[in-house]
Amino acid sequence: MNIKRGRVLLLAALITIGPMVVKAEDMEIIPISAPIEKIDDEVKVREYIEFRGKVEEAQMDGENFYIVARNDLEEGLDALRAYIDQDVIILNNKTMDFADRKDLVVGAEVIIYYHKDTIMALSYPPMLGPDVVVIDENDEDHWMSTMVSKFDKEFLNAEKDLYARPSDDTVIMDKDGKELTKEDLAGRDWVIFYDIVLESYPGQTSPKKIIVLPEREELPIVNEFILENQFIKEIKGEKMIPLRLVGESLGYEVSWEQETKTAELVRGTQWTQVTIGEDRYNFAKMLVRLGVAPVLVEDRTYVPMTFIEEILKAKVELVPEGIIIR
Repeated sequence: MNIKRGRVLLLAALITIGPMVVKAEDMEIIPISAPIEKIDDEVKVREYIEFRGKVEEAQMDGENFYIVARNDLEEGLDALRAYIDQDVIILNNKTMDFADRKDLVVGAEVIIYYHKDTIMALSYPPMLGPDVVVIDENDEDHWMSTMVSKFDKEFLNAEKDLYARPSDDTVIMDKDGKELTKEDLAGRDWVIFYDIVLESYPGQTSPKKIIVLPEREELPIVNEFILENQFIKEIKGEKMIPLRLVGESLGYEVSWEQETKTAELVRGTQWTQVTIGEDRYNFAKMLVRLGVAPVLVEDRTYVPMTFIEEILKAKVELVPEGIIIR
């Protein structure tokens, strides 16, 4: 079964407390923070973003169940509304077992994981559909770390900072509890439970338990098309393109909310929004500013041409007739 995915984000909460590290020389155990790798002074985006917080609201929204989790961060994402459908994996880090949405009660500490390409609605709190929610019952007497990432054939995670080497005692299963083997792991996304990391780079751990996530659904392949020059407007020195025309040509359903002057784009489970007059766009883990806000021209919403590549993640090629979008 493919993962239903959708919906984007603003910013990842910092990973506050990480696993334990074992020094190879003397096997001393010391606590460390989970690594955030920097390349050329830029923070490397993790495959799955982690948000930690306490549930302050848990209820139904029509037929949909959601939780609102909040933390006390002064910078970054301090609140999140997560919609919990049947595809979301709910776990408990104390038992390392599956939990139920009825366990997501007000006051519970949670760790919410969502893929870096998840689309988040621009609202407050921002809304999304996560991949995994872990009920965090760690305390001084019990500590079990969790991670969600893609692991290659060598069992190195996508961030290239941790080898997860299963032992004969490691429990391996899928989201339905079906037993799996090491042969099922290469190139897949996992949730891992682990408590000790051998100090090296990359680090090494032998997980207590591995849960293999369903394969992520592939985005539909869209044939290229040409947006002719007649549809491109230059406004205050910026090339602007019609949102509905481009969005629908790329397979999105585009809707308009007159009261808020907000356009919504949906393709499968992908979802993003733009608001007239606000230079606020979102993709994956970041709130993106493109330097130009969406505008209304003759009752049509126009966005900067950079929206195509930066937000919709399509390719653009300039040609004499206009631009080729693929």
